[in-house]
Amino acid sequence: MEFRLIKENIKSLISYFNVNKKEIVAYSFLAAIMFAVFADIYYLPFALLVAIILYNYLNEKTFIFFSIIILISFTGEAVENLRDYFTILAIIGLTLFFIKKYGLNFNDYPKPPKLILRLWFLFIFTLAFSTIINGFHFAGIDVLFKAIVFFSICYFLYAFLEEKDNKFNHYYLILSLFSASLILSITVYYELISAGFTVFLVEGFFARFAGVYGNFNTLALVISLNVILSIIAIYTENVPGWVKKYFIPFYLINNFFIIFLTNSRAAILALSVALLFLFYHLNKKIILLFVGLVASVLLLYLIDPFTQSLIDAYIRLDTVSQRDYLWAAGIEVMKDYPIFGVGTEMFHHKFYTYVPTAGAYMFDLFRILQKPHPHNYSLWLITENGILGWICAFAIFGFYFYMGFKLIKKLSIQKDEPYYFSLGLTAVGILVFVRSFFEVEGIFSYGYISRDLPFWINYILLGYYYKKYFENQEAQSS
Repeated sequence: MEFRLIKENIKSLISYFNVNKKEIVAYSFLAAIMFAVFADIYYLPFALLVAIILYNYLNEKTFIFFSIIILISFTGEAVENLRDYFTILAIIGLTLFFIKKYGLNFNDYPKPPKLILRLWFLFIFTLAFSTIINGFHFAGIDVLFKAIVFFSICYFLYAFLEEKDNKFNHYYLILSLFSASLILSITVYYELISAGFTVFLVEGFFARFAGVYGNFNTLALVISLNVILSIIAIYTENVPGWVKKYFIPFYLINNFFIIFLTNSRAAILALSVALLFLFYHLNKKIILLFVGLVASVLLLYLIDPFTQSLIDAYIRLDTVSQRDYLWAAGIEVMKDYPIFGVGTEMFHHKFYTYVPTAGAYMFDLFRILQKPHPHNYSLWLITENGILGWICAFAIFGFYFYMGFKLIKKLSIQKDEPYYFSLGLTAVGILVFVRSFFEVEGIFSYGYISRDLPFWINYILLGYYYKKYFENQEAQSS
């Protein structure tokens, strides 16, 4: 019986080879050439082969959906050696689908909003200029290359939104963000269970969890972005009722708990401000409930010593002063290098020469900090890129809010799905902007894909709506 089964399997394999022998021979020949040419960087031909195979067997929507999930959530020590492979695979696949759709005729290529194009050019020019003016160092060249790759990915995703049959393409991007955050949440729960709930209690709320992501603060940002998007999904008409009734409440509870476990003060503060803005437009009664909750907690804090000790332990008041040294060092570097900055990825080389004697213990934190930064996004850009850093810091948020508030004003009359998405995306901008006063990652940290891509998916979504309701309509009227 087993011999007959084996015989049938062999026949099936031979039959498959006979039917598909041209493709198999072509793939084998291509693989042999690529592995011979790229023997030292074996993952490059392997990624190319996998991308071509996936291109033949997956449709564009499915490929983009899984690419975003992998680029955001497949991170950490377990897959660190495969990150380059995943990135190359995604870029090759996105390029193939793009060329299939638009060919090589540049006139047919989708054109993002002028503001986003200007922003991309501004960042690329700033990084290139800063690298050249500060010695053409390898770190600067590496950053410039990563930025070009990152913006290329953003462009391909924007082009995906511009397709003619794109009625639900934006949902694929949002759903991929939801899925990535769920995967990251699972790794946080695994870390929590592995550490043991006792550790969580003994450490008095000092235990922080980030799963495979590793960075507590940036994980909290990614989860916070999805909190806002999931609330907006409740108000959109194309989301099924069962999703609104069952999945989104579960998803919100999960996200709030994960944010609690990360213990990211900046994310909690920024999310609170963003939600106040959001519910001011959606439902002001929820703001009253929020104010009542905060007032109740504050009252308990004032009258109950146990509550006071728990809150003090959770918000880690004793560590707030550490950022004073980081901010002070950033300001001093900015004063000494006001025109051109110290160069991209160079701040950490200057940081320890600016730490005062009172903050000498910061030297012991080098093992943890690795690359210390000023814990303020604008200050970080300015210290490393000088005057151009000022312009970039203003442009990245200025352009975003300009598009967001213009859309809200224009679409507030009909209050349909584009209005709610514009409102939610603007709230995301408020979240990221408030958080930027305390953190650096997750905005544009020179093309760090897993950390920056979630925000930039929101950016290109906002740009897509802006072009649709302003630039396209202006072109039609003229």
